Amino acid sequence: GHVDGVIARVTTHIHSDHIRMIRTSFRRLALHIATPITHGLLEAYGVLVPRSKRLDVSYGAKILVEDVYVKLLRANHVPGSAEVLVEGADGSTVLYTGDFKMPGTEQVREVDVLVLDATYGMPEWVRPWQEEMDYLLPELVQDALVKAPVHIYAYSGKLEEVAVLLRKANIAAPIIVDKARYRGLSVLEKHGIRVDDVLLKGSQEALEARRQGWYVELHSFSEWRRRLNSSLGGHRPVRMLLTGWEFKSPYRWLSNRDLIVSFSDHADFTQLIDYVTETAPRRVIVDASRGGAAAKVFALYVSRKMNIPATAHPP
Repeated sequence: GHVDGVIARVTTHIHSDHIRMIRTSFRRLALHIATPITHGLLEAYGVLVPRSKRLDVSYGAKILVEDVYVKLLRANHVPGSAEVLVEGADGSTVLYTGDFKMPGTEQVREVDVLVLDATYGMPEWVRPWQEEMDYLLPELVQDALVKAPVHIYAYSGKLEEVAVLLRKANIAAPIIVDKARYRGLSVLEKHGIRVDDVLLKGSQEALEARRQGWYVELHSFSEWRRRLNSSLGGHRPVRMLLTGWEFKSPYRWLSNRDLIVSFSDHADFTQLIDYVTETAPRRVIVDASRGGAAAKVFALYVSRKMNIPATAHPP
């Protein structure tokens, strides 16, 4: 909502919990700030940013908004994700991480206030293999494609990241997507991120790929429970559900066709501790707008074990 004295909104990335009331912001605020990719993805998924209020800010660029400087830093989460560094006229600094994981997220040492995402803030929420998953997931897909097509189920943003990972691993199988995700991946292509050979679901090219049985199809997380038992042309797919809530192993098979893959775009507990240690903030505010219990536990840990004043907010 509107806060007196606020003239701009920064959207760190496209996930629904980070774009709440965004259209209200368009009406009430003078500026909407995001990376060019985030703005492009918002529009691809139906959130039209008024041109008069849209301000594209690249990573590392510093802009003056009223009497504070705002800088967007690279966050490893989903394409276009950013941290927000605010520098006051008095030299004070506030860093908001947004959602992130390590490595690949920039760090700023000795900020006055660190506002931290701690989705996985419980000490037992650890994935020791997390940094290996960018390599292991493409290997799983490559191995599965030898015998069957692959259907991947995950949240928006994560699916786009997977498409990029597959191409970086030189997996050449066509990627079949719905209309909205087709527009989203086209945005990445426009910004020089390789995701070529993307086919629109229902097109002749996609139907032919399905008949041949050599393709990767991307599905929303919600479709997992109603997945089909067969695929067009008689090719039964290998189906992968990507989730951050798997802590026992990098992946586990539910059947000879279905598996759960421990793939997250959020830092686990160990990465969170490492991030705070490297950043060395004077004060920490843990984002408790989602998963409040984990935020409170993490804030208590930072206060007692790391001797940095920390609170969870909202309380």
